[in-house]
Amino acid sequence: MQSSPSPPSPPLTETARELATRTEAVRRRHGGVALATGAAMALVVILGWLAAEGVADWLVALPWLARFAFLVAGIGVAGLLGWRCGLRPWRHRPDDDAVALMVERALPAFRSRFIAAVQLARGDAASTPLVRALVAETTALAATLTFRDVVRTDRLRRWLKIAIASFLGAAALAALGGRNTLPLLTRALLWNNPVPRKTQISGVTGHRVVAIGDDVQLEATAGGMIPAHGHLLVRTASGRRQEFVFAPEAGDRAHFVRVLQSVQEPFAYSIALGDARTDVFRVKVKPRPAVASVECTQIFPAYTRLPPLRRALGDLKILAGSRLALRVKATNPVQTATIQLLAAEPDKVLAEAPLVPDASHLMLAGEIEIPAKDAAGLTLRLVDEDGLESRGGAVYRLELLQDQPPTIKILWPDRREELLTRNATMLLAFEARDDYGLGKVRLHYAVDYVEGAPHRTIDLDLGNESPRTLTRRFNWKIGQITPHVEEGNTIDYWFEVLDTNNVTGPGIGTLDHYQARLVSELEKRADLANRLSDTMEGLNEVRQGQEAVAQKLGEIIFEKPPAP
Repeated sequence: MQSSPSPPSPPLTETARELATRTEAVRRRHGGVALATGAAMALVVILGWLAAEGVADWLVALPWLARFAFLVAGIGVAGLLGWRCGLRPWRHRPDDDAVALMVERALPAFRSRFIAAVQLARGDAASTPLVRALVAETTALAATLTFRDVVRTDRLRRWLKIAIASFLGAAALAALGGRNTLPLLTRALLWNNPVPRKTQISGVTGHRVVAIGDDVQLEATAGGMIPAHGHLLVRTASGRRQEFVFAPEAGDRAHFVRVLQSVQEPFAYSIALGDARTDVFRVKVKPRPAVASVECTQIFPAYTRLPPLRRALGDLKILAGSRLALRVKATNPVQTATIQLLAAEPDKVLAEAPLVPDASHLMLAGEIEIPAKDAAGLTLRLVDEDGLESRGGAVYRLELLQDQPPTIKILWPDRREELLTRNATMLLAFEARDDYGLGKVRLHYAVDYVEGAPHRTIDLDLGNESPRTLTRRFNWKIGQITPHVEEGNTIDYWFEVLDTNNVTGPGIGTLDHYQARLVSELEKRADLANRLSDTMEGLNEVRQGQEAVAQKLGEIIFEKPPAP
């Protein structure tokens, strides 16, 4: 009788997959235990850091640098432990062979079957009956065993207990600190809020920079329990320690003030009020910026056509409308600087212009325009990189020179009133002068002029020149002027001359009115005859005077000398 066939063995792929699943479960558990252990270690370090720093900060008010060191140490150690004992093992989990070896060590019942099955299932002999049988037997045995013990959790449980104890201790300290806990926590995270005390200190003067010999006023405001007085603790750069009473200001018991007079060297200070004490602040002492040397150049207005001129600071006689260009050397590096024009009144500044520092901040350059009036002096104001201003700087006296208006005089006619016929041509000759250049010459005239009445002008051609001295003649045709003139009319005329000053001017020079009266031909001839008669009489008087002089001279020559 033929026996019935045995049931077929499960496919190798399915049994191998079951072993792979168990291997992956062990691997995941190994990584999870490592990650949890690293996290517990990091948590213990962070709680220890916060507790230690909070207590130390409460006791001695740690400065910012010390709190920064605590922060770096706490986070650094926590991160290192979290990485080495947690993240790195989690990222580099063991391979199949290492996991199989862990299983063999934890579960001796396999007697090397598990590692052999894992390794042989990957090889070329995986399809042989012997390997299939081994894998099937190992899979069946694995189903009867507990794999949770393969990954040891003793270390994790120990650190979890330490973490729970640390958390409870930190919670107890937080409860004990009460409302002081949050400020201490924020200070541990490098906020600069004050250490919580019964007395709170705010509004501290802080770091300062003062000039040598200046007084420095240190201030602070107390809150909470306000003491009757406090202490100012000072340590100079030479190592000398001093303690001063820090008293409240009159009329404000919460505002404490102390003035240190005539400071000569740098020092550090802190303030103690009640149970609170500030950080250490520093006062830097340095000389004020000052002027070491000044070069001054006068830049004349363009209309003068004069080149720039170097000027001595003791001789600043400056033409109004000019610009002064200064090149200044400072004793200390300067951040900002200005040129100030001063009025005659004390401390009155008329105008300011910047001085621009170069890369070294020791050399500065700038220009300022000189106004037409009121400027009496010049001074320089320097501000160094720490905000210290120059004081007691020299005031350079400034004398304003005004561009004088041009002058003009008539060379012909020589009389203020002339008699003319209606169709006459009147010769006008004049001479004009100016300091720097003449711009325009105008002839103004009016017929039968009345004060305030309109008049007409004729611009005389200067030939596109601006001479300093000008002599010209002009033939004025009376018959061509408007309005038309008749006998009996009187023409008032006068000259006006303008200079080229387009900055503070123009300067204007004028003459008094001259007159020309229109007469008939007969009256003109009579006038000429009278003028000729006057001329002849004048010549006759000259001749008689010369004869009298000659006669007197002869008498003197031929006079006998007196007897001895």
